[in-house]
Amino acid sequence: MTEIIIREAQAQDAEQLITFLNGVGKESHFLTLDDAGILMTTEQMATYLSQIYEKDNNTYLLAFIADKLAGVISLTADFHERVRHIGELFIAVGNAFQGYGIGQLLMTDLLDDIAEVGIIKRLELQVQKRNTRAVYLYEKYGFEVESIRKYGARDEHGQLIDVLEMVQFFD
Repeated sequence: MTEIIIREAQAQDAEQLITFLNGVGKESHFLTLDDAGILMTTEQMATYLSQIYEKDNNTYLLAFIADKLAGVISLTADFHERVRHIGELFIAVGNAFQGYGIGQLLMTDLLDDIAEVGIIKRLELQVQKRNTRAVYLYEKYGFEVESIRKYGARDEHGQLIDVLEMVQFFD
């Protein structure tokens, strides 16, 4: 079996992370990222990752296979006291690395981190309704559909499509 290493992102991962995000933005029609890419410089990404690393209600995890960045998952939340318990999840696995269970490993690690730290009480995500594999994964890990955003995105042909807003609660 291929070894998968998951660890927290650090500032020195900035260039590799930008390359990965730009790549998945081009290869996947299911992400909000598109051909335009992440639109951050290496310096901006390094600063962002350093800031995430310092916050107790934010996490950015990277999955590697043989030193290649294969997938990412992030939890971002606000610093304002009234809403710092609400996190937003983003996850992406490169096409070449799908089928290895990377999405499940990233999700498990992130949810374990949320439970351990105890700050996040509401975890939100958005997913295209047509992305049935992702919807299945999210439901498997306890997410529920909270609402449907009719015409919440456009597909690769420019057609308006629905987006599910999913949520999971932590006591």
